[in-house]
Amino acid sequence: MNHVGDFQTTTVRLPKELYEQARTAVKQSGAASSINDFFIEALREKLCELREQEIDRAFAAMGNDQEYQTESVALARSFAESDWEAYKAANPSVASDDRRRKKSASKTPSR
Repeated sequence: MNHVGDFQTTTVRLPKELYEQARTAVKQSGAASSINDFFIEALREKLCELREQEIDRAFAAMGNDQEYQTESVALARSFAESDWEAYKAANPSVASDDRRRKKSASKTPSR
């Protein structure tokens, strides 16, 4: 919870139409307890959106980074066997199917 000392007072100039729409939204829909709270929430949402866009750009850059791609594939391969074992442990029916396949393959005569 914010305390009075945790706030910074500022003055903003808004287009009148935008201000009226926000005021109406607060009054009619109860979108916030006050227009001030409405503005605070709108700023938080916008800042969150900007952070998410920054993260998305970083992930997009990873998709074009050949060194990262090479390391990623190598890491995935190094965990492939343990991932499969963990999957089988969590899915017993898969484990029994896997055992049947191995047993069947060992009975097949080699050419």
